[in-house]
Amino acid sequence: MIRNTVETFEKRDVNQDSVLTPTKSSIPITSSLFPPALWQQIDFIEQELSQELTGIVFPKDIVAIYNPLEYARALHCEFMSKFLNNRPIFLFVGMNPGPFGMAQTSVPFGNVSVVKDWFKLSSGVKKPPNELESRPVEGLNCTREEQSGKRWWGVIRDISETPENFFRTAFVYNYCPLAFFSSTGRNITPAEIKDKVAKQQLQDICNKYFVKIVEILQPKVIISIGKYAEDRIKGIQKQGLLGVSVFDHRCIPHPSPRSLNNTNWPEKAKLWFEENGVLPYLKPQNKN
Repeated sequence: MIRNTVETFEKRDVNQDSVLTPTKSSIPITSSLFPPALWQQIDFIEQELSQELTGIVFPKDIVAIYNPLEYARALHCEFMSKFLNNRPIFLFVGMNPGPFGMAQTSVPFGNVSVVKDWFKLSSGVKKPPNELESRPVEGLNCTREEQSGKRWWGVIRDISETPENFFRTAFVYNYCPLAFFSSTGRNITPAEIKDKVAKQQLQDICNKYFVKIVEILQPKVIISIGKYAEDRIKGIQKQGLLGVSVFDHRCIPHPSPRSLNNTNWPEKAKLWFEENGVLPYLKPQNKN
């Protein structure tokens, strides 16, 4: 069970401070006395990731690329500064932004109503430089629902009751920060990119920076949300790059209504959390 193994690693961490010390190459150290906060270290890595991704030439059927880490950075930093204050036991990893979720709010699975009403975030969002008329970015004024985010955070809210209870032991991160759209505004997932060279470049870059994120956050368990993230992380695992902190990698089905055999996802997800020993960590501390 995850719980027994996590408890073993928690005891080990008490006696091995080095396990909780990120590698120097991954952190923008400005002062040995006042190092950046954890969320600032992640922000630094994400800005490097965003910059390197601009060098990829994507196929012509992708006419617009949105990067919410850039145009919605203020909201993203508000999210991280509020909820990323300790290294998580569980790092949940999604694929990439949805058009009505992270593309609007810069928060993974960030359905607008959740971000505003549950997370209590309020920062403004700018426009992407290549905005499509059919895919407007309206930030927290967007009235469309991101169904995957509505399902995901709905289950988390049922279990954890408050965001603080969830983020006490967990964090959510998207493997790829970019959203891709066709001329009609159709959402193109990273898995659907036709050009093999561009797809491989995207994966190589995202892999490199995901490893850096793991070096800093040092989660005990990585939980892929869906098959795409699972395959990417398995590939990184085969290269032996996940580091000493990670002892387990598991996969929970993606909450998208488009996924096959995905009816009753909320009930299935709660059962998955229970059967995999994750549920006790996500509940309020005063509840069993």
